Amino acid sequence: MAANLPEEVTLLEDQENLSSGVSMKVLWSDSSKATNKKGPQLPPLIFLHGSFHGAWCWSERFFPYFANLGYPVAALNWRGTGGTFAGEGVKKVKMEEHVQDLKAFLEEFVPSKLQSTELKPILISHSFGGLSIMKYLEKYPEKLQDIGGAVIMCSVPPSGNGRMTMRFLRRSLRASWKITAGLAMKKVITDPALCRELFFGGADNDDSGVSDDDVIRYMGYFHRDSEATIDLMDLAKKLPSSQIDDAGKALFLSSPETSNGHPPFLVVGATEDFIVDQEGVDETAKYFGLDSPVMVDSPHDVMLGKKYQNAADVIHQFVQEKVL
Repeated sequence: MAANLPEEVTLLEDQENLSSGVSMKVLWSDSSKATNKKGPQLPPLIFLHGSFHGAWCWSERFFPYFANLGYPVAALNWRGTGGTFAGEGVKKVKMEEHVQDLKAFLEEFVPSKLQSTELKPILISHSFGGLSIMKYLEKYPEKLQDIGGAVIMCSVPPSGNGRMTMRFLRRSLRASWKITAGLAMKKVITDPALCRELFFGGADNDDSGVSDDDVIRYMGYFHRDSEATIDLMDLAKKLPSSQIDDAGKALFLSSPETSNGHPPFLVVGATEDFIVDQEGVDETAKYFGLDSPVMVDSPHDVMLGKKYQNAADVIHQFVQEKVL
């Protein structure tokens, strides 16, 4: 399904050769170039997807929403997803590779293609994309000065999936099995009902705004975008939770690079999330130095389905009130 962008704006696909050694497929548009653009200049929004997903997940609902407001938007595809080749025979991608790809993307693609604004980009992540932001800022705290802010939605918490999995086991063996079967065993690419329940909520189209045909189409994307997955064994040795203070706050927020302050953060959770629990969202909020997350009425995939605007509105409000 193509994004319904303003007439003056075209959804572009680029294959970007980055200095990190990857040829990355990028979806983007710069609505600030529209001839009838009114209002203040807006910062570029850089969207970072999670596991089983690709840049496509942002282009269907979020791109039209934000482009119509006048934001330049871009969504990358991590290695092994959506046309970004991970390498011959590669089945596991290290988080460090994501970090280096993100660094190269922000230093090379954003300045060259999104030149219509001098405002710093806003990073917007979902699920495992949130860990990519954590590890990026942990490794390069000086890069805090190069972003206008960050939004972390339904993220895997800094301590990873381990503690969260144990909480699910204590609460419900049935729910825990569904998550394990759906994600670890990749049943979401073969079982439409399970796919719908984990990502989109509801029992049918009337509940979620995601039709049965959409679910089948998304399952095809999930299959393609899970050929190469995050190396969880490697990640477990270097989780963001190893670099926090006694309050659970990221150490990079107290580094010399932040002596003059740091950009604002927004952590968003979903009230109907089947995959990330409230404790996980609270942990992520503490990591970014926040008292609490903002909860929106939505299933895990906050950017798809009929409730997508709940999260989109929160992001727009954050930019208007905290960034500009």
